[in-house]
Amino acid sequence: MTEIVTLNRLWFDTYWPSFRLHVHELLAWGYEDAISKIGQEHEEEEITGFISEAIQERLISSDCPRWCERYSLKEDNPVPGKGLTGKRRKVPDFIFELTIAPRPWYIFEAKRLRLDKNFREGYYFGKGLERFLREEYASKYLEAGMIGYVQCDTLDNWMGRLKQYLDKDTEKKEPKLHLKSYSQDEQVIGTFPKEWVSKHIRETGNEITIYHILLDCASKDALPNTDGRAFGH
Repeated sequence: MTEIVTLNRLWFDTYWPSFRLHVHELLAWGYEDAISKIGQEHEEEEITGFISEAIQERLISSDCPRWCERYSLKEDNPVPGKGLTGKRRKVPDFIFELTIAPRPWYIFEAKRLRLDKNFREGYYFGKGLERFLREEYASKYLEAGMIGYVQCDTLDNWMGRLKQYLDKDTEKKEPKLHLKSYSQDEQVIGTFPKEWVSKHIRETGNEITIYHILLDCASKDALPNTDGRAFGH
């Protein structure tokens, strides 16, 4: 299985908005169905697994809307890029495929967000978003998504931290994230009120738009963290 050929601009402008809306809805359903299983102790792969399983259950449900028949969710599907082969190929967290020609993919990469040295803002960008900029992921597409699994503090605070990190990167002599324009809030569906968009220039000179979604993956009981603040809300 290989990634499809580059979409032409007319197809993108005409059909991509509904594609974006539908994959957001599928992701929201998966999150809503899986949230009772998710806590701050879970690893990234576990959270992704809970949500993926819930999406798959929705897709085969008899009361799923008819448009769902045109979509599939690919699991553990390596994508081609940078000459990598076999097990060295990269595997995004979520690949939604529209199963009618030209069979485009909407790719999401997810990263944990916690107030410790391993899963702060730099991890989200360095181990996540930069894979899109290097064209390891979504090399044929103008748009993709990042998901933050928020396991401490509030969505608002994390949204502020991530945007601030982006802004500071633009001030560096050699920025890594190559922001084309400052981020803007954009609510695609009501389930994700803390969503925002950033536009970047990739290493090849191609542009890509990234939709950022933050999911509350913290346990509801407040617990102290390493910074002396509280987990949860």
